[in-house]
Amino acid sequence: MTTFAERLIEVAIAEDALGVHEVGSNRGARVEEYQRIVGLPAGAPWCAAFVAWCAARAAGTDKPPRWCSGSAITSWHKATRKAAVVRTTPMDADYLDRVRAGMVWVRAKDAAGAKAARAGTWLQGHIGIVVAVDEVGWHTVEGNTNAAGSREGDGVYRKTHKWSNAAQLARTIGWFEPPAV
Repeated sequence: MTTFAERLIEVAIAEDALGVHEVGSNRGARVEEYQRIVGLPAGAPWCAAFVAWCAARAAGTDKPPRWCSGSAITSWHKATRKAAVVRTTPMDADYLDRVRAGMVWVRAKDAAGAKAARAGTWLQGHIGIVVAVDEVGWHTVEGNTNAAGSREGDGVYRKTHKWSNAAQLARTIGWFEPPAV
């Protein structure tokens, strides 16, 4: 039997393999399917909706888990306020040992935003599903990004984030193990 994290990874990788791209700005049949699952209108930023859609499919339902939202930061706050949720941030001395495939990664626009979000402030951010972790970094599948890594992109992409990239780590809010409900 596979775990929720394993199914989440499988769903995310399958979506990446489809080559999902926007048709227009934040639009397209598959993009709008992601947006609908969290009640976002067509044309809205959709990175968190992509994660919610993948989580719903991994849970075997048409409704996303309660921690899901149309907002990356709201998803972080909702999920990590639960005592049982495993989470880590770049501020934790052992974070390199704690990040693993199946976690959800959340980042802010900059280091100040990441610090504020970890303290409970809402702001715009970006979110993706960790599909692998190795000595180079953490590898994700993300919606509403592009080859350059923009949070306002044009499709679903597989991305590599290097442990050695200090700027990337500074704007990382953290990683959490998503509950299936």
